Amino acid sequence: MPDSLPASLWRLSEAGEPAIMLGRQHGPDEAAAFTRLLELGVLLHGERLTEWDRCADCDCGAEERRVRWDGDVACAADHRRDEVLASDLLFTFRVAIPALAGEAAAAMGLGPAEELAPGLWRLGSLPDGRVLAAAPTRAGLLLPGLVGSLRTVDPEGAIVLLGPPLPDTQRAALARQGVHHTAAAEVVLAPGQGPLLGFDVARLPDGNAGRHRLVLTPATRTVRLDGREAYLPPRPFQLLRILVRQHRRGQPVVAPHDLHRELFSAETSPAAVRDLVAELRRQLAKAFGAKAVSGLVESHTGHGYLLSLPPLTAWAAE
Repeated sequence: MPDSLPASLWRLSEAGEPAIMLGRQHGPDEAAAFTRLLELGVLLHGERLTEWDRCADCDCGAEERRVRWDGDVACAADHRRDEVLASDLLFTFRVAIPALAGEAAAAMGLGPAEELAPGLWRLGSLPDGRVLAAAPTRAGLLLPGLVGSLRTVDPEGAIVLLGPPLPDTQRAALARQGVHHTAAAEVVLAPGQGPLLGFDVARLPDGNAGRHRLVLTPATRTVRLDGREAYLPPRPFQLLRILVRQHRRGQPVVAPHDLHRELFSAETSPAAVRDLVAELRRQLAKAFGAKAVSGLVESHTGHGYLLSLPPLTAWAAE
């Protein structure tokens, strides 16, 4: 599956500046987001391409084809093979990495971003206390004193570091120092899923690995609660997964109509949500005992349903 436009920006930034995007690297459904990124200064207009790949079966010896001023690609050996290009294929755009970090902070409602060291930014603090930081380039992740720079803004708390992918050994070494790395391109929201350049808070690490009270494993529909495991039927598990997701996003109350939209067809009675919540409670009580799950799935009068757990104590494995 191709990257979304925001994910592409983070991947292009990994090698550092200049980070160049070709006009053809975003789909027609992302045109509005592309225009907005230009307005924000995250994307800057670059030069037009003057060369194009040679013909796939070329035997004339040319290494590339020159692009004529009118946007055509001319074949050096046979003009009957000239190729007409859409003009937007020839435009290039540069990713302004500082602006990418700054607008990511703004999208999360944190802003303004603070540059702690070359290529390293503090985006702000999440409501649950985690500090969000970003090192968009590989060079930023290799900074001498990286952890020390991050600790200037929070000496002891959990820090989430967004950037290029890292080997597991390096991620583990950072985690031992309270810095929890995740690949930015894997957790950035696609256009239409939330604020442009925002991140899915539910998928950000929290430093509590091994200490969550409630853990879901979707691949096996396994639920672990306080160290005990059980399996749930598909529908109740799906409902519980939504509640965990919203709990991790810091928006724990889920309205019945939102649950209905995610779980049922439009023709299904709204009462199906209430029935499924009751079934989830029955399944949890059967698996873990009524006393252990009493009040776990709570009704918020007039608003919806939520998990009655402290922040950052639930997790759903991907």
